[in-house]
Parts: sequence; structure tokens; C-alpha cells
Amino acid sequence: MANRAIPSPGTGSLPATLSAIREEVASTRLPASDLDCLRGVWDAHVSRATQQIEGLNVQGQGEILVLGELSPGCQACKDGTWDCIFTTMRCNLDCDFCFSPHAIARDYAGSLMGATPEEIAENHARTRITGISFSGGEPFAEPQKLFRWVGWFTSHHPQTYYWVYTNGLLADEPKLCRLAQLGVDEIRFNLAATGYDHPAVLENLAAAARLIPSVAVEIPAIPEHAAKLLSCLEGWAALGVRFLNLHELFYEPGTNSASMPGPRWPFVTVDGHRSALNPESRLLTLAVMQRVQDEGLPLSVNDCSLQSKVRQLRGRRRNLAPLVQAPHEKLVSDQVYESYCAFQNGGEMHFFHPDAREEMRRRYPDHRFVRLVRTVPLSIHDPGKWIVFEQWAP
Repeated sequence: MANRAIPSPGTGSLPATLSAIREEVASTRLPASDLDCLRGVWDAHVSRATQQIEGLNVQGQGEILVLGELSPGCQACKDGTWDCIFTTMRCNLDCDFCFSPHAIARDYAGSLMGATPEEIAENHARTRITGISFSGGEPFAEPQKLFRWVGWFTSHHPQTYYWVYTNGLLADEPKLCRLAQLGVDEIRFNLAATGYDHPAVLENLAAAARLIPSVAVEIPAIPEHAAKLLSCLEGWAALGVRFLNLHELFYEPGTNSASMPGPRWPFVTVDGHRSALNPESRLLTLAVMQRVQDEGLPLSVNDCSLQSKVRQLRGRRRNLAPLVQAPHEKLVSDQVYESYCAFQNGGEMHFFHPDAREEMRRRYPDHRFVRLVRTVPLSIHDPGKWIVFEQWAP
């Protein structure tokens, strides 16, 4: 949605709150989202995938594309009913494909819903959270912090589905035993971080398969690594991997991944964020599905694409509404909040819901009115961006 600002409506000064909103609209220049332009590309890919892979599970026109089944954690993620808690941003590796922002402090811990277990849990109770992941950095770089975070949540909210991310190098058997004791449901190894078949990591993965109910491999689908990836599938399955989650490869500004070589398709999200993806990455996911099906491997393969993340963010915005949406705001297209305000020059203001426009027009016949729109935040720390301030003439 394009930014729209108007001069102060009528004569006289605006109330300070409205003046600040108007100034933000005038100074904020969000680029228009072009995700809709990818719809044809997505439709063509889904058509190709369904013709090529027998029994492929397709939902939401390809927003969910999976061979086999999704883990409960992946289902929560795709529905936007998941929260990711970062227990540390320290890491023992420096992967070229990493998309952890450089700007985040290494000692950061918390989530988009709070900074402490108590605050996060309180906000979870006001939304609908069915899954919680623990990530980093590398969570096992500070194992005691990881155990404290996991233990607090599994003891206070045992009904939630929990999983942990790791590159596997530090996830030895004693630490995995501790996670199992704490009640973790799943652990996900990023095997791309260590070359796909690092002996010590595979040993830890095998231990995890004995100790933790579900083991997954979650990696970016890097086209240049196709041969190596395909050659490892059988071995991973034999060690006890149940789920394989393949992320479409992104080149994210402010992260290591931005410097990776490869073809790029730039895109802009609904909140104006610019990024790029590798157009060959999703084809590798399709090749992996084909290999798994042809060889009858007991792996479920999840296509975690930009298309699926659009679904995830849509669900996340809906889920966050009780925390970030004002009573007078209306969610429009899962992307922006719309509201109206009746005001007079003396500073009197009445914000109201779009559905109450006629009632407010009758109640305040001598007031002036403006229509306001702001982007939907994805975090309790984010106020969103005001992008429309325009006169409304009843």
C-alpha cells in the first residue's frame, strides 16, 4: 500500500497526536510490496510439483507443500501459532548462509513476545501459541541458559510442543539427555553448517534419535550443494531422521547470507522489507522430494518456501492482534490496521473503528475526520508504521 499524506485538514492546528502521525506518514516511504507478482511463478511451481511427485500434500495453493507429514512444530509455524525464543546469539560457527542479523547483540535472549519467561508466557496466554522453538546463535554454546529456558517452559506449560535448533557440534549425548529429561519433543540439526556428513555431528544426531521423540534436519536448499545433499539422504534416514525441512535460500540484508554468490530474485514484503531469494533453490527441494519418493526413504520433506512464509506471517499477524491491535483498529487483508479519528482544533480527539463511521458522524457533526492506516507489527516491540493519513468527508 502506498503512503498517503494530506495537508492539515481544514484550518487551525492538528492535535499533537495526529500531527505526529501525519509527520510519520510524510517521512516514511515504504516501497510497494511485489509479492503478488510472484503468484504466477508459485502457481507454475506447484503445478510442476504435483505432476512430478505422487501423493504430494498441497494446501493453500502451495503455501503448504510437503511429501509425507508436517511435524507439529512445522504446523504451528505455518499457522503463525509459534514463537521462537533465542537463548543466546553466540555461535561456534560462522556459516555463509546464516541469516541471523549482525546487529543483534551476542548476549541477547528473548522472543518477539518478551524478554523473560514470565513476560513471554503472559503474552502467549493472550494469543494462541501451540509451539515454541529455542534457537540462536547456537543454543548449545551456552547450554545452561538453554536448559533454564527450556525447563521453565516445559514445567509451566507442558502441553505446548517444544523443539530446539542446533548445528550439532556441541550437542553431545549428556546435553541431549538433559533436554530429553526436560521434555523437549523435537530437535532439529542444521547439517549444512558442518558439511552435511560431519562424523561427530552424525554421532550426536544418532544419540538424539535414541533420546528425543523426533529428530529433523533443517537446512537451506543451496543449489550448489545439490549432489552432496542428495547423497546424504539415505544415511540420515538410517540414523533416525524423520523430518527434512528445506528452506528456500534467501539473501537477507545485514546477515552473512547477503554476501553469498548466486542468482537473485529481489522482492519486497508487505511491510516494505527488501530481500532476495535464489530462484533455483525451490527446484532443489523438488529434486529431494523426488529422490526420497523414488528410493522409498522414510522421510517427510517440507518445502519451507517464501510462499509458505507469507502464510506464516499472515497467521502471526492475526495471532499477535490481542497484543498490538488497538480496540478502534480493524485488521485489513492481514497486513494493515485501519482506523478513524474525529477531532477539533482544541485537541479533542475520538478514535473509532471503521465500522462505527456513520454513528460517529452523527455523534460529532461539527468535528473533522481523518482515516489512518498503519502496518501490522510482528513483535510487541514494534509499533508498526503509519502509512496513510487522509481526510475523510462523511
